[in-house]
Amino acid sequence: MSNITKIENVLKLFREIDETYKPDLDKIDEAFVQKLWFEQRFFNTNMETIDRRPIRVLKPGIWNYEEGPDFMHAEIEIDGKLYIGDVEIHVRSSEWYAHKHHLNSRYNRVILHAVFFNDDFNLRTRLQNGKRIPTVELLKWVAVDTGDLYDDTKDTTTDGLCRITGKQLNIEALKGVFESLGRERFLEKTESMRLLRTRLDFEQLLYEGIMEALGYERNSKALRELAQHVPFADFDQKSELEIQAMLFGVAGLLPSQREKPPLPEVTDDPSIVALEKLWRVSEYAELPSRMTEARWSFTGRPFNHPTRRIAAMSQLIHHCQGSLMMYFLPTCEKAATADTLKSLRTIEKELRSLLTLEPTGYWETHSNFGTDSSKAGLIGNNRAVDIIINKILPVAYIWAVEAGSQQLQEAVLRLYNVGSKSTGNKIIRKVDEQIFTTEAQQMRHLKPTAKIEQGIIRLHKNYCADWLCDLCPILEHDAVLPEER
Repeated sequence: MSNITKIENVLKLFREIDETYKPDLDKIDEAFVQKLWFEQRFFNTNMETIDRRPIRVLKPGIWNYEEGPDFMHAEIEIDGKLYIGDVEIHVRSSEWYAHKHHLNSRYNRVILHAVFFNDDFNLRTRLQNGKRIPTVELLKWVAVDTGDLYDDTKDTTTDGLCRITGKQLNIEALKGVFESLGRERFLEKTESMRLLRTRLDFEQLLYEGIMEALGYERNSKALRELAQHVPFADFDQKSELEIQAMLFGVAGLLPSQREKPPLPEVTDDPSIVALEKLWRVSEYAELPSRMTEARWSFTGRPFNHPTRRIAAMSQLIHHCQGSLMMYFLPTCEKAATADTLKSLRTIEKELRSLLTLEPTGYWETHSNFGTDSSKAGLIGNNRAVDIIINKILPVAYIWAVEAGSQQLQEAVLRLYNVGSKSTGNKIIRKVDEQIFTTEAQQMRHLKPTAKIEQGIIRLHKNYCADWLCDLCPILEHDAVLPEER
């Protein structure tokens, strides 16, 4: 056999089949692709979009487990230019349109569409505002065999046995661990907020923070976005109804702005007529639309609807008389001279009362425009506790640091130490199920405070979620009793 014949035979063995390659996507789910993106497990940090533009991922973003884009606040260099925004993940590129993201303004901050496999012919992905963003096909850049990576992903996400589960606990030592973690979490929050101080004054910082906290999981990002569109300084000398008109109008939530035309009984209501009139004469009404109804979630309890949250913020802004800081800070300062646990708890109760105002006017009996509800506070007690712990006290602490007041720093930390516990969340419940497994050892024996709950959240996020069992603070600090032999 001649050399030419041998070469031809070899080429036949490696000749590509004349059809488009399509991977087996049945075993690939979106969670797998999200983990792939989060860990950036690619053989080259310099990738290309499907329209051949170079990209470099500086920060993959913060993993968003709720509604909206999968990763928030990513930093990506695209074609030599830095972009900061969100990233949406899909298994197939066609899912962007199948999921109707192109009709949802919530995705207008997306800067990159990252997909496992490109099954579409669109080189650019269209946003609701008409802009186009690039798509990157991750399959081309995966650094390991996809089967191995998939198995590895499944192994790390499968519920395993926690090393603490079923063990005898030293409750006092465990309480100390959670309190220490809770303090660390508080100081971490203050540090992250201090970074925002490079571009925000204290009023805007606190205003954005409270708005975010009011939104719970579904509307927190939208409410912060609204606060950025309508700065706190613009409310100066405005009435409560004027503030409502500005916020509802920019949010795109007034009855006249809704996709579904409201009933006459809604549009003819004197309160709504006044609100719509104030919006029409507002300086913001002349600007291009910032947000639409599609940006908001109305699922869940009616009392948590974004309309009631915006009404709550409007009422709070009106009551603070031009300064949110001076509305809350004097009460925080009282902790500097409080000498008993009872007096500290009285001060914390005062802070809650500043937030839990009685509703007035239209929102006294409505959860949305045209939707009646029973009378209830616009901000409930549990939500007030969350705002105090996660927003007001961290901002007050930063104020104390910048003012050079060690006394006020200690006062804020003392208030944090006695903060009331919440009704819990899914992370606290998950850790409860992991650790407190017998009737003799229940979480209630810790006498949980907000600080302890924050410590539990830090344990889960910094250790449990990443399976860092060898570094578990509970084991390191001997909060598990030795087994009897």
